[in-house]
Amino acid sequence: MPVEINGLLNHNISSETHPLPFDTFEPEGIARMARLHDEWGYDKVLIANASIMPDNFTIAGFVAAQTKRLGVMLAHRPGFVPPTMAARMLATLDRLMPGRVGVHIITAASDEETQADGDYQTKVERYDRAREYIGLLRRMWTEAAPFDHAGKWFRFNGGFAAVKPAAPIPVYFGGMSPAALAVAGECCDMFATLSDTVEGMTEVVGKVRAEAAKHGRTPRFLMSIRIIMARTEETAWARADGIRDIVAANMGKLATNTPAAKADGFRRTEALAGRGDRLEKCFWNGINQLRGGQSNSGCLVGTPEQLADALMDYYAAGVSAFILRGFDPVEDVIAIGRDLAPLLRAKVAEHDLQTPS
Repeated sequence: MPVEINGLLNHNISSETHPLPFDTFEPEGIARMARLHDEWGYDKVLIANASIMPDNFTIAGFVAAQTKRLGVMLAHRPGFVPPTMAARMLATLDRLMPGRVGVHIITAASDEETQADGDYQTKVERYDRAREYIGLLRRMWTEAAPFDHAGKWFRFNGGFAAVKPAAPIPVYFGGMSPAALAVAGECCDMFATLSDTVEGMTEVVGKVRAEAAKHGRTPRFLMSIRIIMARTEETAWARADGIRDIVAANMGKLATNTPAAKADGFRRTEALAGRGDRLEKCFWNGINQLRGGQSNSGCLVGTPEQLADALMDYYAAGVSAFILRGFDPVEDVIAIGRDLAPLLRAKVAEHDLQTPS
């Protein structure tokens, strides 16, 4: 199975080592990062969504105008935009950048954040609503005639999308609570997680596959992880130590989201940080230990060959898509695309050639 290599596109060129105020909005920075990811062969970029963030549909349209082959993975909250309208918005975007759009359905990390936009449903209710929402998106993308719907969360007459996606839009989904896993198993094309060890991802893959089997489905898996790379192992670990020092010095400048730390996925990250500095082949908890439940910063540290081998362990565990990013918001995009991505793609191709389907 081809590996999917993705990046992250923020509304400014910022990171823990190069912090900017969160409200800094840089159109030229967005354009530059979109073109860099496009040039260096990334499949998609995740464009995040939260109650205080710039609108990511608008940013995605801007990215489409800046790129030739790069796709977008739009984080999207069910219920804030009606499913009929969201389906048309996503289909329109996909026709502007054919076959390059994915939607990452998120239900928010906390009640506090959704209430900032006037949504007072509980987390369990939000997951239940997401199930109905995803089904309606898919109907809107495929129905040849207007249809009526009267469900638990949505009701309409004559829902229809005259514009259809150029290709089926993949649905990404995440969350580690029982309610999240149940919806993921039933609905998602790609289950997305925060950084984890191979052991942890093996556990996650098993849980989601068990839920999906109840519905005769076989989702793929995506993991987001940070990369610290250098030509030698010693230099890579020295760079990691330097990054930790810089992040520690910048802690007062970094945004915090205490409600998000309550989410199951971030609690899992915090627990992972407590297991030690270095785990498995080259998994490093240094930034997780600094930032705890505020961070999705589990790292792989090493040479390009070592990193590709470590990522192949995840591939063998069932992970066939990654969000790979470093700490230098420009240079690491280039280095990962130039030095790591081609090596990983080659190893995956060799693996698949040797492994009977």
